[in-house]
Amino acid sequence: LYLIRSNMLDFSPGRCVYKKGDLINDKYKVLKGLGEGTFGTVYKVEDLSGQVYALKLLKLWEVNPAEREILIKRFDMEFETGRIKSNYLVHSFTHDMVEGNPFIVMEFCPNGDLRSKNNLSSNRIAIIAKNILYGLRDLHQCGKIHRDLKPDNVLFRADNTAVLTDFGISGDQNKRMTERGWLGKPQQIFGTYAYMPPEQVRPPRGGKATVLPT
Repeated sequence: LYLIRSNMLDFSPGRCVYKKGDLINDKYKVLKGLGEGTFGTVYKVEDLSGQVYALKLLKLWEVNPAEREILIKRFDMEFETGRIKSNYLVHSFTHDMVEGNPFIVMEFCPNGDLRSKNNLSSNRIAIIAKNILYGLRDLHQCGKIHRDLKPDNVLFRADNTAVLTDFGISGDQNKRMTERGWLGKPQQIFGTYAYMPPEQVRPPRGGKATVLPT
């Protein structure tokens, strides 16, 4: 997406809201919406061969032009993180643009997320915990930090393997994505407060990163 990024900051992206049966770029048929956030929408889609994917669309048309570049950089990192070879991370397959809005085509996990699971046996809980830790291990070995680990971001494949998803605010120890303000404190803190470790909620002064791969 890097080459695309340099050419897309000076125009207004089109508004792209899809419903069941719509085609995205004449290639991906929308089966249903899977979820929507402030800056992105995820659809269940199928390609012309009938292969099913999850497609995440960045809603640049709703973003202030001054903020687009940093969001596109994070979207780039999300795609790159999904390319890590791991059995415990949701895979990114390809990326493209539609009316000036980037999208990522990802692995579709049909068995829901961890929040939807109830009455799990102790043995099943242990297996899920191991899957999550393996996913974190694979991220950390590549210098990545998830920064938003929560039940909604743990999905289940058809074989019920738990896999991590939503790398939009993931950190990279080799890429500075956080702008720092006075006294080196971050101007923005990313994550979901209910699930954030103390050092992420209250970073110390001094400008050093507080959430690192281990």
